Amino acid sequence: MAQEFLLRENVLTDNILIVPNKGKIFYGGYVAIIRENCFRNEWSDEESVKKFKSINRLNTYLAKQYPEAEIDFEGTCLELI
Repeated sequence: MAQEFLLRENVLTDNILIVPNKGKIFYGGYVAIIRENCFRNEWSDEESVKKFKSINRLNTYLAKQYPEAEIDFEGTCLELI
């Protein structure tokens, strides 16, 4: 199983960070997945998926794109960092 964290609320859909539980990783060696939705038109958004294998790259991306997001990684594979 995995935990989901809300990064940003959009009108139609939200940007979500998905992190696996403690002691697990996603298939392919990924430690986190971000599902971002960009406005396409009034009825739908365009989804893009970003996958991270490195915790440092994830932290850099979160600091740059979502500086207002405060995430508690307790109980996830990123808890020790």
